[in-house]
Amino acid sequence: MNRHTKIAIFIAPFLVVGGYIAADYYAQEQAQKRNLFQLTLDGRCNLLKNPCRLKNDQLTLTLFNENNHTIIESNHPLEEVLLSSVDKNNQETRYQLTADNNKQLWQSNTRISSLLKQSPKLKIRIISMVNKGYYFSEFYSSEY
Repeated sequence: MNRHTKIAIFIAPFLVVGGYIAADYYAQEQAQKRNLFQLTLDGRCNLLKNPCRLKNDQLTLTLFNENNHTIIESNHPLEEVLLSSVDKNNQETRYQLTADNNKQLWQSNTRISSLLKQSPKLKIRIISMVNKGYYFSEFYSSEY
């Protein structure tokens, strides 16, 4: 055996153990990262007249409002949903939505209908959590 082969055989176990430890640290760091995904508005949004659809590759949310009651339907079970409206004075009102049994239908009483009637444009923000990933969107709903 030449000198280089002896050195390689001696160093190999240390490299294996060091690689295993480094891979474990990397996997832990990746698991702790919070993933953010943006939902985009599919078409125009008018919550007073018809539903608004927000899409991503994995998730689709349908948002509609009936008599100050806001409902969000999802194509996947969600862990948490937070909705907020920002009025013309830049005042944000947050609403924590509650889920049904299968966690695909979320709802809450909101003031979105009355705010839309007061102002032609209303900024809506949605953030939902699915498998430690956060899906968010910010869009305008108009009366027209």
